Amino acid sequence: MKQVSNDILSRIYILFGLFLLFGVAVLLRVVGLQWQKDSWVQREMDKKIFFKKMIADRGNILAEDGTILATSIPFYRIAMDPSRLDTSAFLNFNDSLMTLAINLANKFGGEEKDTMLYYNRVRNAIASGDKHLYLTRQKINFRELEMVKKWPIMSLTAFEGGLMEEKFENERFYPMGDLAKITLGRLVDDTLGIRGIEAAYNQELRGRDSYILAQRVVGRSYVPLDQYGEAQAKDGFDIRTTLDVDMQDVVETALARGVENNFAKFGVAILMEVETGAIKAIANYPEDYNYAVAYQYEPGSTFKTAAATALLEDQLIRMCDTLNTGNGELTFDDKVITDNGAAYGRLDFEQAFARSSNVYMAMAIDNNYVAIPERYIWHLKNFGFEDASFKQFKGVPVPRIIEPHDTTQWTIATLPSLAYGYSVMVTPLQMATFYNGLANRGKLMRPWLVDEIRNDASVVQRFGPEVLNEEMCSEETAAQMRELMKGVVDRYYGTAYKAMKGLPFSVAGKTGTVRVNENGRYVRKYRASFGGFFPADDPRFTLFVMVSEPNGGTSGGGTVAAPIFKDIADDIYKLDQGLARPPATKDAKARKQPVDGAVFAQTAEVVYPQLGITASGIPDAEWLATESSGHQVNLKELETEDRVPNLKGMSARDAIHLMEKMGVRVRLQGFGRVKRQSLLPGYRLSEGAQITLFCS
Repeated sequence: MKQVSNDILSRIYILFGLFLLFGVAVLLRVVGLQWQKDSWVQREMDKKIFFKKMIADRGNILAEDGTILATSIPFYRIAMDPSRLDTSAFLNFNDSLMTLAINLANKFGGEEKDTMLYYNRVRNAIASGDKHLYLTRQKINFRELEMVKKWPIMSLTAFEGGLMEEKFENERFYPMGDLAKITLGRLVDDTLGIRGIEAAYNQELRGRDSYILAQRVVGRSYVPLDQYGEAQAKDGFDIRTTLDVDMQDVVETALARGVENNFAKFGVAILMEVETGAIKAIANYPEDYNYAVAYQYEPGSTFKTAAATALLEDQLIRMCDTLNTGNGELTFDDKVITDNGAAYGRLDFEQAFARSSNVYMAMAIDNNYVAIPERYIWHLKNFGFEDASFKQFKGVPVPRIIEPHDTTQWTIATLPSLAYGYSVMVTPLQMATFYNGLANRGKLMRPWLVDEIRNDASVVQRFGPEVLNEEMCSEETAAQMRELMKGVVDRYYGTAYKAMKGLPFSVAGKTGTVRVNENGRYVRKYRASFGGFFPADDPRFTLFVMVSEPNGGTSGGGTVAAPIFKDIADDIYKLDQGLARPPATKDAKARKQPVDGAVFAQTAEVVYPQLGITASGIPDAEWLATESSGHQVNLKELETEDRVPNLKGMSARDAIHLMEKMGVRVRLQGFGRVKRQSLLPGYRLSEGAQITLFCS
């Protein structure tokens, strides 16, 4: 019994000892915490106080005339510090708070505009001493922020308990919708450019971020404490391009229609200004890849212009020189060159070019350069098919030409195949650049798309016309090539004769149809092309069109690509003031008068005289209202105030400019001119109004 009692006592002592040790450990820990309290407080502060990165405003991308193609819109969240509010300073705080609650409910309350919800939220925050209260979780834009600043209580500073504005992100916005989408590029997280101008000039557009001192609060949010480092922030530069919005719209619309009508895989169209090499419009359809700049392909018969230019420049051929093409077949080793079933017999050079005879061109090049193929290759490089002439985008491929020193690929059939666009890989833009050199009398210009890098009103860097080759060929050769290319369009046997009928100006061009190479084998799929310039005798624009794998019953350059070229050229002709003609009729009364509506004053000054329309006089105002009286157009200053004007018939660009100036958010569907509008003319505008414009 005694032994049992001793065992119990031993256990009690052990337990007591353990409790005693635990108590001592806790006591020592408490003493240690008290001793190190300053360190722990600092650690807690370090967790709560931090530098928050503020993203700089990304620069705009502009069209040639300053129209915004891409811009960044800042968004904000609004909060307040109820603990700082001095309610006694208000004449009637409850009335002010109720007005604020009504505004918040109307603006952010959705369908259930519960005013008391917002009223009680602020009242409860004041009672509990909250230092940070989000008034809404919705993001608002700058215009809405300026509106909020005028509301009761919100007009106070953050240090007085009023508005605490938190800029938390920028969103990239493209006012013209998908216009030039792949050329402009797109962003990842609205900061990193991918593809196009957004990627090529990401550093310039990006700007430099800043930091603000902030304190974390409940709900994973923060309160800005100080604008530390804000002075070092720098918004991105603007990029002004050579793109013409109206021309881009014309090119995209015609290309999309042509690709869809021919059930093609994709299409490309590039419009260049002859004298400068500036790209006025560049389109890909569908807009899933920049085929115009980065896609390499064998150009086919559009490359015969290069072969013909080399022969004429070396004076190895004349227009009247004939060759017998026989039954339209020619064999080099195991390579059979054909004229696609045609048997032209004896042809002269002009006829062969207009008919696009593969056999004639292959014979002409092989006969004259077989002993010195390097001379022909030199010409091709001299024509610009040597490097990536377009330097403003990254990753543009270099043309690939099979050369005589490449014994693994050069065969007896390579030289003749180079005469009609095989054994060479180029991009559509490189082809357009060469055609532009012919239009420019032999002076080869580097294509360019970015005109200026701007910091607000000042120019940081200016680009411009750059000569790649002062004389890729002589003016005489260029003139001869122009006549050959006119024959493709004007001669009844020319491959583009039917497609180009009815144009009010002359065109010089060349068709091309090439088979697609898949895994080393040529399959029965085709790429149709047409390249040229207009007006032929005094060229202003070069245009190159390529359509891949049409499947609408026809696949030739003259039946697929040339009609697209015609549609684009016809509309560009009408747009360009240097080419526009007044209507043929001399009777002003017989002319169709403009639709009653609004017009930009500068547009009226230029367009009405060109159209031969009599106007009553143009008032000294930026925007005008038009009214047709049957024999003339009466103009008066447009009274915008708070009423929606009639936008029908206006260009999308002018309509957007007018409505945004009136403080209305604009959504755009389609391109071109306004067909109808979601807010009817005369509609009274309210804060935050939005209008949708439906364009042709």
